[in-house]
Amino acid sequence: MSTIYRVIEKGCFMINKLPGGGVKGNIFDLLPKEEDKIRLPGFMKRGLIINELELEGFKYHRIRSLKEHTVEKRAVLFLPGGGGMARAIRLHYDTVKRIAIATGAEVIMAHYPLAPKYNVRFALDWLEKLYSLMLEEYAPENITFIGDSAGANLILSITNRVAIRPGRLIVISPACGLENGKNRDIRKKMEPKDPLFTVATNDTIAENWCRNVPLDSPDISPEYISYDGFPPVMLFYGSHELFYPHVRNMIRIMEKDGVRLCAEEQPMCHDWALCSFLPEGRMAIKKMSRVIIDNHFSV
Repeated sequence: MSTIYRVIEKGCFMINKLPGGGVKGNIFDLLPKEEDKIRLPGFMKRGLIINELELEGFKYHRIRSLKEHTVEKRAVLFLPGGGGMARAIRLHYDTVKRIAIATGAEVIMAHYPLAPKYNVRFALDWLEKLYSLMLEEYAPENITFIGDSAGANLILSITNRVAIRPGRLIVISPACGLENGKNRDIRKKMEPKDPLFTVATNDTIAENWCRNVPLDSPDISPEYISYDGFPPVMLFYGSHELFYPHVRNMIRIMEKDGVRLCAEEQPMCHDWALCSFLPEGRMAIKKMSRVIIDNHFSV
């Protein structure tokens, strides 16, 4: 764990003790209030070719590097997290840009349907259609799925649903264990170690994003997926996440089902692997890029 991460995490815990709840108490400020608009940050306009398209009323971006690359034609489906209730933030766009420039792959950044208007199954149905469009242009072995948090759950669920699976998955801090009861208690024990999230926040997201869907469905929980026949998986996660015990259980299930798995655990928070301002995050993004280019599965 880098010094800069230690300082940031300690600062978060200190702020969380202030009146108002700090980071944990105000996490819902990141969620959309009245508008659901997609705004590309200004830095995305430099060094990239970006085309905005729509599929059945929902937007997605096709993003390419301006640099010349000699690698075989490849594509990435990138699904940003946000609990199924929030749009991509700067960390997502920064990661997409770095991957597009490093690999030469076309990155399809999907702005899928969100709660509270839509639920996870509506989003999965839409994403399957988007993936079908990708298969018209790219061989499945040349397609990589990347997702973080709720987006990580989505790429696992899509892969479970489709007959033609992508070549590889990059899974970042999946939101495992959203069930109530026993699983909720397991997360409650992890809450003091997590600088960002509370179990109450997760429960609210589950109530909205997972509305009318059983919480033990493979469309929601990675722990209820059968991983037989899955493509190779690169996984990044932290031991300071609410979801940590459930991610460890998901790893056991994947290994039992014979998945080729390359997992990196750090004593860090949710989504650390997207944080390019941290040395650990920069290294993680480099490893993701190597996997996309040459299937180099190594931590």
